[in-house]
Amino acid sequence: MSSDLKQRITDYWNAQPCNINHGISPVGTKEFFAEVSNRRFKVEPHLREFAGYHQWQGKRVLEIGSGIGTEAEEFAKHGAEYVGIDLSSVSIDLCKQRFDVLGLPGEFHVRNVQDDLSDLGKFDFVYSMGVIHHFPDIELSLNNMHNALVDGGELRLLVYAKNSWKMAMIQKGLDQYEAQDACPYAQAYSKDEIYELLPTTKWTIERLRQSHCFMYNIEEYKKGNYVLEPWFAAMSKEMREAVNEYLGWHMMVKARKV
Repeated sequence: MSSDLKQRITDYWNAQPCNINHGISPVGTKEFFAEVSNRRFKVEPHLREFAGYHQWQGKRVLEIGSGIGTEAEEFAKHGAEYVGIDLSSVSIDLCKQRFDVLGLPGEFHVRNVQDDLSDLGKFDFVYSMGVIHHFPDIELSLNNMHNALVDGGELRLLVYAKNSWKMAMIQKGLDQYEAQDACPYAQAYSKDEIYELLPTTKWTIERLRQSHCFMYNIEEYKKGNYVLEPWFAAMSKEMREAVNEYLGWHMMVKARKV
């Protein structure tokens, strides 16, 4: 990967950290962080089950791409020994501020997953939600995550799904990968490609599924209103659940280090 691309990716996420616009209170306050969390889990409720925050009490947890600390907060509240990394120094500063405001223990580093992580030690659990598809050479990222785990340690990984409603819209020029324009790099993956990326010599895939089709009107969503687009509103609840399950944007992988 060229140094220019690496810098553009870093600059992009420093300019607008993920979910930074999801709160209306002053940035960095307890109220702001609560608003961001409430909005995240209202729109993406499947993340609670996927991450299983309560399962990691007393365990060492490494999050790849901590963002502004929404899920870091959940891991720490549930008693994990939490370490978070992110290439965005702006995001890491907000994570530290969040933990200071909430009085939570945790450790944060400005670090790229494609750098050597061995100085951080070994972890029982490595978690990454919507991050490593934003860098070329995903194999290197996965190798470093594998090395960070203890033998038998668990990986839960979320990447974008190729066979999804949103990818179809992107391909027709009706949508884009991220809320903000000009994302420097993003990829989506099929289930077959996930199995290729996580070979049986290194990983045992225990679960692989899709979820999350964003169904709200964007302009209303920006105002804090949750109004379904008319074509989704016309569907039954069962139909919307089927779209999430088979055409969801989130490919969720649960795997164990061999």
